[in-house]
Amino acid sequence: MAKTVHVAGPVLVKVAFLSSLEELGYTRSGVDVRLEPHFLDVPGDEGGGEEGVPIEIEFLGETARIRLELTKYDDTVANKVHARVVGGTAGTPAAAGTLIFAGAKDMRVCLVGTNEPMNFPRCVPREPTELNKGSKFSTLVFEFVAYKDANGVLYNAVIT
Repeated sequence: MAKTVHVAGPVLVKVAFLSSLEELGYTRSGVDVRLEPHFLDVPGDEGGGEEGVPIEIEFLGETARIRLELTKYDDTVANKVHARVVGGTAGTPAAAGTLIFAGAKDMRVCLVGTNEPMNFPRCVPREPTELNKGSKFSTLVFEFVAYKDANGVLYNAVIT
């Protein structure tokens, strides 16, 4: 297969809150996607015990981190993300003990570019939100953690 330069093109970030996709906005300089594998070391006397070299490594799955630094965004959609849970209200945190997956409180995040689109069907905005306010343009930073959905999909290219 030929080696080529990859250019996704301008990426429109869309988010779904139980229903159809809504346009969140465009980033400052692209979207950063980090695929994170999860492993567990299995200790054993053959490798020196608990503090030694593992005798086996167990794969436990994979998550993804999606970091958006937005300079052009829709306030209404951004406030839905600020709420952190579907159906919540920005500025009024959900009740302690709220179940995200069982309560269908997760979000879908789609990265829609001219090339190489990515769809993350189950996301949670777990990381701190950053927002600068001042006389220059505002930048809004969201970071989502994506998990496998009920069908076992972490991500795909299905944008509908």
